[in-house]
Order: sequence, then structure tokens, then C-alpha cells
Amino acid sequence: MEGIISVENSELRKGSKSILYTFRRCPYAIRARWALFLCGKQVEFREVRLNNKPIELLRASPKGTVPVLIRENGQVIDESLEIMHWAIRTSDDNSNKKLLKGFNDKNIKLLIDQNDNSFKFHLDRYKYPNRYEGIEAEEHRKKAKEILKDWDKRIKYSVNLNLFNDSETIADWSIWPFVRQYRLIDSVRFDKDKELINLRRWLESYLNSKSYSKIMKKLSFWKSPYDGISTHA
Repeated sequence: MEGIISVENSELRKGSKSILYTFRRCPYAIRARWALFLCGKQVEFREVRLNNKPIELLRASPKGTVPVLIRENGQVIDESLEIMHWAIRTSDDNSNKKLLKGFNDKNIKLLIDQNDNSFKFHLDRYKYPNRYEGIEAEEHRKKAKEILKDWDKRIKYSVNLNLFNDSETIADWSIWPFVRQYRLIDSVRFDKDKELINLRRWLESYLNSKSYSKIMKKLSFWKSPYDGISTHA
């Protein structure tokens, strides 16, 4: 599968746990940690500085983005959805296995694709307008909200407050961290928005969970033993 490679460096195989290089606020990393935690995976979380990435991370995945999972056998998975797929597929909890069908469901895949592309495009330009030349943050806020309104309608007409009618799917797990990021830009405005009432209730079900507090615990930045020669990227 795309995003999965193997590492020959035996240094990456030491220890009894898999390793996840992560950044606490990154929505891609959040959804990977969420799946790993709910699927009961024993993983060492290593919080990294994005402006001073440890050499171990760059050796494992030269593109240098998080999350990156290094399994005990040296296999590297450096795409968040692939990490989620692995966690669910190998989970000892059979109740999680039902989420696997979402990876092959056309409609679920389209919704995740909308999040990872269209919504993320507007979210970045709303949140970080100074990073882009000649853009209006408010215009991108409006376009992002149009997508959120569609998701709100999905949840409104679902049976159990999910993005799809029957039950929680991989789409819910994949998308809520990005809605969280949108909300944080202006939480007062988001929480008072009557057009997003159902979406807010859906998001709150994740933010108020015990699992959320576990995966969002603040960690000290991981210090590499090779810190003196860390590569900046």
C-alpha cells in the first residue's frame, strides 16, 4: 500500500514498542493517534519540533512529515490513513473491524477525500492567511463553512449522530480532527453558529471523550541522542 516502506537500519528496530513520530496539534497526527489508541496499540509517542526534526524521523521517512509510524519489525508507515488502516486491521477488538469496510466504500472514500483536499485547502488559508499571497481569509472561511454545512446535514439526518446513517465509520475518525482545527480559529463564532448545531454536537462527542484527553496529553519534545547533528527541514 502507498505510504508503507521498510527500514533496513537496525537502530529503528530496538525496543518492544512501535514508535510514532507525531505533533500534538496536527490533525493528521491526531487521527493516527486516535486510531492507535482506540485499537489498543502499544506505541511510544515521540513529539517532534517541526522546525528541527530528529534525524531518526528523516531516516525513516525523508519527506519529513508527521505522523510516521515505525513498527517493531522496522516497517515504516508514513501516511495517516495507512496508519489507521493498520491499527484497525490488526486490532484485537473485533468491534473495530467493522470500520475496515470504509476503506473500500466509494462514498466514504469520497468524503474523506473532500476533507483532505477541498476542506483542508480552505482551512489552511483561513487559519494561516499570511502564508499565502493574495488571499482573503474570510473568503476561505466561507468556502470551508459551506463544506461544514453539508456535513452538518449529513449528521442531522443520521440515526446515531454520525457522518453516515448507520454507525460510526472511518470517515468520522478521519475528519473530526480537522473540524476541531477549524473551530479553534474562532471557537466562539463556531459554537454560536446555528447552521452548524449538529456538527458541533458531533465534534463535542469526540472532544469530551476520555480517549481525547489521553491522545492530546501534552508531551515534552522528544530528544534524539543524535540531537547535536539533527537535520533541519
